[in-house]
Formats: sequence, C-alpha cells, structure tokens
Amino acid sequence: MTTPKYIIILLLIIPLHGTAQTVRIPAEWEKQEKVWLSWFGQERRDSTSCRVIEALQPHVPLSINVESDSMKMAAIQYMSGYNIDVSKLDFVKDAYADFYIRDYVFFVKDAAEKLQIVCFDYSSYGMYPDLLGPMTEEEGRFGKWDERLAEKMRVPAVTSDYVFEGGGIESNGKGTFLVIKEMALQRNPKKTIPEIEAELKRTLGARKIIWLANGLIEDRLFPNFGPFYKNYFGGGANMHVDELCRFTDETTVVLPYISAADKAKSPVDSINYPMLETNYEILKNATTADGKKIKIIRIPMPEIEQLKYAMVIEQSDIKRFRDFGFNAGDTIYRLPAASYCNYFISNNVVLLQKYWKPGMPETQKQKDEEVRKIFAQLFPDRQIIQIHSRTVNRGGGGLHCMTHEVPVSKK
Repeated sequence: MTTPKYIIILLLIIPLHGTAQTVRIPAEWEKQEKVWLSWFGQERRDSTSCRVIEALQPHVPLSINVESDSMKMAAIQYMSGYNIDVSKLDFVKDAYADFYIRDYVFFVKDAAEKLQIVCFDYSSYGMYPDLLGPMTEEEGRFGKWDERLAEKMRVPAVTSDYVFEGGGIESNGKGTFLVIKEMALQRNPKKTIPEIEAELKRTLGARKIIWLANGLIEDRLFPNFGPFYKNYFGGGANMHVDELCRFTDETTVVLPYISAADKAKSPVDSINYPMLETNYEILKNATTADGKKIKIIRIPMPEIEQLKYAMVIEQSDIKRFRDFGFNAGDTIYRLPAASYCNYFISNNVVLLQKYWKPGMPETQKQKDEEVRKIFAQLFPDRQIIQIHSRTVNRGGGGLHCMTHEVPVSKK
C-alpha cells in the first residue's frame, strides 16, 4: 500500500519521540581545549592581560584576538616584559573582537559531544536601541564574532533573535541555569519569561532556570547613563550574573554577603545588601534540574568605597552631567565592576580577582585572603592564582569576562 503524501510530509516535520538531540553548555570546570582572549592595546588593561596569560599558558593553549598586524607586534613587544612564550600563542586578526570576549559566544555540545556555537542577537548590553538609538553597521560587527568564529572553527551555528551575553547566563553543566530575571527581560522586552525559558531550552539546553533578582547596583545601566545614587555612577555589563552568583560544582554556588559594618559605611553596600539577601532566599529554596539542593557559600564583597574613581567635572563635560544636576567643579564617583564572583576556572587553575594594595585598609587584605582560602577548599585540585583586576573592572568586566574557554569535544 502506498503511504499518502501528506503523511510523509508530517513525518518529515514532526520529530519522533526519543530521536531529538539535546544540547548543553559544558561546565567551566570541564576539560578545555583552548582559551580565547582579546588584546586591548592600552596599558590600563594590557598588564592584567599579561598576568592572565602567564597564569593560563602552562595549562591550556591560548588564542589572542588582535585588530591588526601592528597591534600584534606591539602586543608581542609588551609581553616581552612578562613570563610569556609568545611563540606558543595563536594570534588571530579580527578588528571587531571585543575585549570582554566572554559575552559574544556560547559553546554547546550536542548529544554526540560535538561542539555547536549559538549565535544570539546583539544589543551591546541592552544599550541599543533603548539608550543609544539605532545600532550602526560597524557596532553590529562586534556582535557577529560568534558567527565568524563558527566559520573559522567549522562548527555548526545555531541562530536566535533573542539577546543574551555569555556573562548573563551561568550553567552547572547539567542544564541548571542562573539568570537575573530583570536582565533577561531588559534584553528581550517583547518576550515573556515562559518564551525566554523555551528559547534557552531550545538553544542552550536549559532544563531548569533559577531566576535571580536585580544584580549589583553598580552593574546596572540607568537612563542616559545617569547616577544610581547621588553622585555615584556605575556602568557595568547591565545585570550580569557572573558578577553576582556562580556555580563551583554541580550543586554549589558562591554568593556575596555584606557585613553590617560595610552596609553602614557605604551607600553602595547599603543598596546591594537587601538584593543579596533576597537572592539568598531564592537559592535556599532552589534545587537543580535533577532535584538536588543548592549549597550556598557566602563570600565577601570587596571594599567598594576604596575602589571607586573620583572625577572632577570639567567645563567641557558639563553638557554630559548638567541634566543630573551637576556643575563644573563637582566631584562624581565611578564604580568598577568589582566582585570576587568574576573568577575564571581553567585546566588545573582558578584565576581569582584581588584588590588590596599598599595604602588600602587591612580589611580589604583580609577579604582577599578569606576568599582565597574559600576557593582553595572549593577547588582542592586546582591552583588558585589571584590577579589584580581593578583596571579591567573599571571597564565594566573582570577576569571571567575577558576570557572564554573552548570545551574539549569530539571532532
């Protein structure tokens, strides 16, 4: 008997039960094939980049994006002052690969453990079009790095018209995600939470999403890039979870705490305190996709009042600040995206941010050491390497943001 044509068509477009492949974001602590970075080309970040390269090079191959041949030569010259073997670095020329490379690509593995790259839409951390208007063609090229990388690596690219950045989604490697709800809605204002969940399941293999609240106040963008409190200005990645809460294994997360003393002396900490405690309650009542209870390790926040940058408004800048009630000669503060949660896990090592320098209070030094000890317990088989990161934090990101691992996969 001949099968009717319309039944054949239905069989082609409706997947059979049990035959659909699943995908997942590998956990960061899984074996890595290489790590990507981008060279910045200014002292403010290049010294930190070199410390990161020094720490990673003995453990994992590195690829470095540079915008030109001249930048490559300048980078090699700069690296000569560090313990770096430049002959073992893979320099790749790409004029539109952002420094915070974490945010521009998602690697997933399919059921056969082969890599795919998920290419989400791009809005430069939610700045286009809400804050800056229509995106220029040149700016849009930064958001296409994932597509260029998929072509370079010759791996399948999965496209999506939803907007997400790598630092905005944290995975335990088995389908449990941490995402700040306000971030997901700000990036995708015409979508509902159920729609967003469905898309993250389709593209990244989410099995369960733990929706966290708000994020650090200094990591949020405000209308016209205004202050979040009096003369305090932020400017981070706009509610990225890798500044707030991270997995250290399948069921353990780290979440900052703020002491009563810090809360009393800092307006930033006083704003962040209730948000952190709200998220603590969310996590206490959460389980993984496999029904396992979440273990929460509380770690301190850096001394944010010691890390802020003071700026006196010049007459030439008054137009930028007049609408917020400031005049020439007024002092404003810019807050770096400073958090111990912005660590990076790689083969045999964990890169951890640190902040104390001579002249700072001993309490900051004690926090650096407290966090080091906690991470040594959480990662007993990895070396903990602390790196000064304030100059990178000043641009809105950190050690995690400036690195991106490529998981080991089947070819």
